[in-house]
Amino acid sequence: MKPIIAIIYSTFLRDELMYQTVQSILDNFLNNCILLVGNQSYKTDGERLNGFSNFCANNDNPCHFPIEYYNLPFDCGLSYARNFLVQKAKSLGCKYCILTADSIKFTEKYNFEPIINFLEEKDNRGIVGLGLDNRQYWVYNMELIPGHFFKLNKDNLKIINSQGIEFISCEVVANFFLAKTQCLIDNPWDNNLKMAEHEDIFWRLKQTKWKVYYTDYIKAQYINNKPTEYLKFRQRLYSEFKQKLQQKYKISGWLKYER
Repeated sequence: MKPIIAIIYSTFLRDELMYQTVQSILDNFLNNCILLVGNQSYKTDGERLNGFSNFCANNDNPCHFPIEYYNLPFDCGLSYARNFLVQKAKSLGCKYCILTADSIKFTEKYNFEPIINFLEEKDNRGIVGLGLDNRQYWVYNMELIPGHFFKLNKDNLKIINSQGIEFISCEVVANFFLAKTQCLIDNPWDNNLKMAEHEDIFWRLKQTKWKVYYTDYIKAQYINNKPTEYLKFRQRLYSEFKQKLQQKYKISGWLKYER
């Protein structure tokens, strides 16, 4: 069966965590999926070859579920990695993408059919955010306050019932979602934002026809694992890339939101 869902999986400097969460995907794999892994952890060809060998050795895939593994440029950033993998999904003819990462553990065999049915009910339905245990609930509407910050609020969140499942109409969700591939092709991440890309893509998405929703019908588990080397790069979110976002939108602040 030709896969129709590409699982878009990015990883950086967390190989041990990658082995764990990739295995959770393989343990709960569906026949209509393909796993696309983008690893930006290695600087040299030797490291990349060794990393690929370790990836293969540390994953148990007796059913030979389809996986494509890519060594990406070192520290290319979340945006570049995701855009690269979405383009691969398009080239493979996958109509849908599931955005996930090395910090997200699948916990059961998910049934994505009701969510796909919901997306297909209207042409402009683009993204359905999915639940994450151990992670802040991140379902908001958003507005840009000129010169100041992005304001995230829970005003006017509307509930839609479809197939016995509750979907919330919103404007921003966490980075674990199922999307129409075309939505992500039309609205790529900004490659200049290796981080702080989250607010940017959803704000730009708001300016298009594509609509965003959320459901906790499907939930995965967030794993908070930040090794020292990873954390050193991760901390740039609060300096270098926050500043890039501020410069892009000419704002003095960053986020103001209801918890």
